[in-house]
Amino acid sequence: MYSIIRNNVARVLQRDLTSILGSLSRSTTTNTTSPSIETRKVDDNSTKSDSQSSDITKTTDVKVPWKANVIEMPVAMSSQYIIDNFREHRESGFYYDHRIIIPKMPEKYTVKPFETRKTGGNHPDTGRKEYRRVGGGLKKTWLWIDTMRQGPKSGPPLVERVIRIMNSDCHTAKVALIGHGNTPRYILATENLKVGDLVKTSGEIPKNPVKASEGDAYPVGALPIGTIVNCVEGYPGQGAKYAINAGTYATIMKRIDDRCILQLPTKHEISILEQCMVTVGRLSNVEHNEFIYGKAGATRLMGIRPKLGLFHPKTSRFGRRPFRPRPILVITGEKPEHPNVLKLQHPSLDPYR
Repeated sequence: MYSIIRNNVARVLQRDLTSILGSLSRSTTTNTTSPSIETRKVDDNSTKSDSQSSDITKTTDVKVPWKANVIEMPVAMSSQYIIDNFREHRESGFYYDHRIIIPKMPEKYTVKPFETRKTGGNHPDTGRKEYRRVGGGLKKTWLWIDTMRQGPKSGPPLVERVIRIMNSDCHTAKVALIGHGNTPRYILATENLKVGDLVKTSGEIPKNPVKASEGDAYPVGALPIGTIVNCVEGYPGQGAKYAINAGTYATIMKRIDDRCILQLPTKHEISILEQCMVTVGRLSNVEHNEFIYGKAGATRLMGIRPKLGLFHPKTSRFGRRPFRPRPILVITGEKPEHPNVLKLQHPSLDPYR
C-alpha cells in the first residue's frame, strides 16, 4: 500500500518539476533574445533619425520657390518730409495743426506713437492768442502715417499684409498697420479693408489698365476710368494731399495725354500727372459726419471751447451794442455805383475796431 502511494507522489513531483524547469528555460531564452531585439530597434530608430536629419538638411539647403520673387522696400517717409510739410516749433518739434504740437522731431520713420502737446490756440512764433474756441481736451497720441506709398517701378508689386486696424486720435479715418518682412508702417484704411488682407503697391504704368483691389496703391495712370480712389497726390512724390478725410473719395473722370482728370469730394476737378500715386477705394469711418455729441462736455473733451455768445443777437437789451449796425440796404434793382475813394485812417482812431 505504502509503495503505491510513494510511486504516485514521485510521479506528480517529477511532472511538476519538469513543468517548472520548462517555464524557467523559456524565460531565460526570452531574456537572452530581448537585448538583440532592443538593439535592433535602437538601430532602426537611429537610422530613421539619421534619414530625417538628412531630409531636414536637404530641405534647408533647397531654396523655397515662393521667396524668390519677394520684394522688400524701406518706407519712403523721413524727417525731411516733416520739415517740408509741417511748421517747426520755435523750441523743438513741429506743429501738426493749430491744435497739436509734436514736441520731439523724429529722426527716421517709426510706428511708435508720439506724445503731443496742446497749442491752446496760440500763434506758433509770438505765442499770442490766434484761434478762438481752441483749448483743453484729452491727451492724444500721434501716429506717423505713410502717405507716399512708393513701390517698385517695374516687376512684381510690393505685397503687404494687414496686421491691425485701429482708431487714431489725430485722424478721422481709421488707420491700418501693414507690414512685409521686418518693415511695418501705418496707412489710412479703406472702407472694406480687414485684418489679414493683402495690399499691393506698385509704381509701374502698364499699357493696359490694372484690375486693382481695395487698398492697393498704383499710379493714377495705371487705373481704369471711373475708379474710386483716395489719398491723391498733387504731384509725384508729394504724399497724399486730397481725399484724406473719413468717408471721402475721388473719381477718375478722364485721361488726356500724360495727365488725368479727377473729381474731388467737393465736385471740383483737378488735373494731375499720371505718375501721381493714389489708393483704390473709399476711406473708412463713413459715418463720421453723423456723430452726435449729445452734450457740451463731449466737445470740451475734444478741445473745442464754446462760442461765448459772439453770434447771439445784439439788441442792447442787456448791455451796450458792441458792433456798429449795418446800413439799410435799399433794393432798387439797379447796380449801385461805388466810387473809388481811398480813405486812410489809423486803426487807433477807429472807435468801432
